[in-house]
Amino acid sequence: MLINDNENNASFLRAARAGNLERVLEHLRNGTDINTCNSNGLNALHLASKEGHHEVVRELLRRGAIVDSATRKGNTALHIASLAGQDVIVAILVENGANPNAQSLNGFTPLYMAAQENHEQVVGYLLHHNANQLLATEDGFTPLAVALQQGHDRIVALLLENDNNSK
Repeated sequence: MLINDNENNASFLRAARAGNLERVLEHLRNGTDINTCNSNGLNALHLASKEGHHEVVRELLRRGAIVDSATRKGNTALHIASLAGQDVIVAILVENGANPNAQSLNGFTPLYMAAQENHEQVVGYLLHHNANQLLATEDGFTPLAVALQQGHDRIVALLLENDNNSK
């Protein structure tokens, strides 16, 4: 039975990653745990968020997926969506209570990840929803530091414009 459960869980996670809402709902109706994870700690919300499947993300949240559940590395769906530049997903997650200041095991925040990858819309959204740009990684890097290091001039400007400490 454990093998069947594992196969069922893997199928559920594949459906979420593919954005197959009908299949996701079928799995949930058949009793699949909405927060089941793969070996890396990725669940359906993480996978759908990365791929930008907003209908699946909304339905998972509506049905009780834990918005700030973390992977083995401490990344939440908001970290994953921010890294991928999924601005619509970022907004959905924040509107559903995701913590914009959650830190992964190495101290990365969603804002740091978006700044690192030059995702201007995500950075702007997070800043306007109380993301703390002073939170640093375990190596002492802030979103501003990584944006400067990567040469992301528009991100640097956006962070400086929204720096409440210099006002």
